Amino acid sequence: MLSPSGRPGVSRLNSTLVAAVALSVATHAASFDFTGLLQAANLTAIPWVNGSNPPTPELQSYMWGTIETGSGTGTSQSGFSYLVGKNPALLTFTFGDLELDTYQSPLIGAMGFERYTDTDSSSVPFTISYNGVMIAEGTSEYLYDEVDHISDLTAVGTGRVTLHTPGSDPTFFNEVSAITGGTRQLDVTLTNFDPVNNAGLFATAGSITATPVPEPEEYAALAAAGLVGWAVWRRRQRG
Repeated sequence: MLSPSGRPGVSRLNSTLVAAVALSVATHAASFDFTGLLQAANLTAIPWVNGSNPPTPELQSYMWGTIETGSGTGTSQSGFSYLVGKNPALLTFTFGDLELDTYQSPLIGAMGFERYTDTDSSSVPFTISYNGVMIAEGTSEYLYDEVDHISDLTAVGTGRVTLHTPGSDPTFFNEVSAITGGTRQLDVTLTNFDPVNNAGLFATAGSITATPVPEPEEYAALAAAGLVGWAVWRRRQRG
């Protein structure tokens, strides 16, 4: 029997794929944008880009050994039920004491990167607050930034946070847990990492996102779609 498209089994494949896609997007990612500051310390002798420390193009700069403190303030949000109707500017976070553990100096035409983690087991917890009241606390797993080449003065980066403890109001914590399938991981994206002065202060901006993890039934639907697609392909090969 032919499907409306004139191909055997395609309508069945399409319906299965639609069901799988519907399941996979049933839980949406949620995120909030922020602007922030990072205070670095312990200047190393490892070369970084030209002109960021101090911010003068003709001077070579070097990597910082420690991110002592970091902070951010929300600018907008999308997808968090907890934050609907709330002022994003009252959403703040703080963290600190991450050490440079992996790096690569940039070259002419070659990228460089810095990766900071808690190598001395003394990091300051990542704390998220709303209107001065903690709503969740966790661990900064890493912070990574990179540049395209030695003269690239605009670094971008990524990071990851895992929440462990809810605040007095557990609503936000529970929502992150539900979205992420219990991992409570937040992905950090830094769209800029710009030097403010020659004393290790950097301005940042970016977003923090809770990314959904597919539930078992979603995997089952996607697997079923794959099996039906394979069966249709085999039928065509034999035909």
